[in-house]
Amino acid sequence: MRLVIIPLLASVILHVIGFIMTGFASTSLFLLFPAGLYSLFSIGLWRGVNWVLWVTLICMAGGIIGTVNEFAGPLMAPNSVLISILLADLATAGFVIRALMKPGITKPTC
Repeated sequence: MRLVIIPLLASVILHVIGFIMTGFASTSLFLLFPAGLYSLFSIGLWRGVNWVLWVTLICMAGGIIGTVNEFAGPLMAPNSVLISILLADLATAGFVIRALMKPGITKPTC
């Protein structure tokens, strides 16, 4: 489960880099919300809280969809950052699915 944290934290860093590269523009503040949320998820994953895997998977799906939508509209962050965020989110989703497929991750814990 802790392997999921690596691409998740990469996504956090990339979101912050995207905000910085836009010159701290107020229209790019939305990049900081996922960075904070994903940071909290990484703490839960580090502690081994199983239900965080499911919430992370749902948020990664939303993040992937949101990043793809960014390409259709006016770009707030540079293409290279958006592509990197997309790849990090895809990797995180893949590792989450892998962790959920392992036996013993069926019961949620608090």
